[in-house]
Amino acid sequence: MALLEVTNVEKYYHQRQSFIQKNREVPVLQQVTFSLQEGECLGVVGQSGSGKSTLGRIILGIENPTSGIVRFNNVNLYQASSKEKKGIRRDLQAVFQNSFNSFNPKQTISEIIEEPFLNFENFSKSERQRKVEELLNCVELESNIANKYPSQLSGGQQQRVNIARAIALNPKLIVFDEAISSLDMILQKNILQLLQSLQKQLKLSYIFISHDLNVTRFISDRILVMHKGRLVEEINKDDPFKHPASLELYNAILPSHPRDRQREDSKNKKS
Repeated sequence: MALLEVTNVEKYYHQRQSFIQKNREVPVLQQVTFSLQEGECLGVVGQSGSGKSTLGRIILGIENPTSGIVRFNNVNLYQASSKEKKGIRRDLQAVFQNSFNSFNPKQTISEIIEEPFLNFENFSKSERQRKVEELLNCVELESNIANKYPSQLSGGQQQRVNIARAIALNPKLIVFDEAISSLDMILQKNILQLLQSLQKQLKLSYIFISHDLNVTRFISDRILVMHKGRLVEEINKDDPFKHPASLELYNAILPSHPRDRQREDSKNKKS
């Protein structure tokens, strides 16, 4: 049985044309169907406006689909009871692009990480402190940052704190929505290696949403390609891309070394 099943999900937004004309429905997602197995990392890629982030919010229950079904752990996300919803909130976590905006800037790092325990567990203060230290160690941060504030950390450290909070309750699935796109290449690689290590260690499942094919291929087992609200291609990580939208993303990848980029620019100008 799949951990996550998305079936014929559609999302339309109402757009007002003018004071005279009626609202029209703009399709953002159309007939999106896929599944995710336990322990799998599923990459979702596409250009801006392809619908990938909207899909992520629907999977997380932040937005309702216009139609279609999302089943998580064999429970319909949008017909769940209160008890089922509480279990889903525990087992389904997210890490977003803007790490700093995910925090209350007035809370310490310790208070940020222990928040899930206050909501779902009945731990004593000493137990929470011990758990915070363990989680900081899991994401390769020194325990002495626990009393610092988010503004005192680098972007990479902030995202590691977000990851620590996301894994605090040992969830079944974490959705990463452009979670490392604001970091430089070295920090991106470090975070990706950390995510791979945590996935094996904690037996996690991931949905990794990104516009970057290189990054997505590095971490994913399978890749879904979104284009204009539709799922246009589904491949294993090492398979070649075939759809024109996938190839456009692939051809947009810059060479890693600036010298090679200059050569590429020269070729393009000559052609």
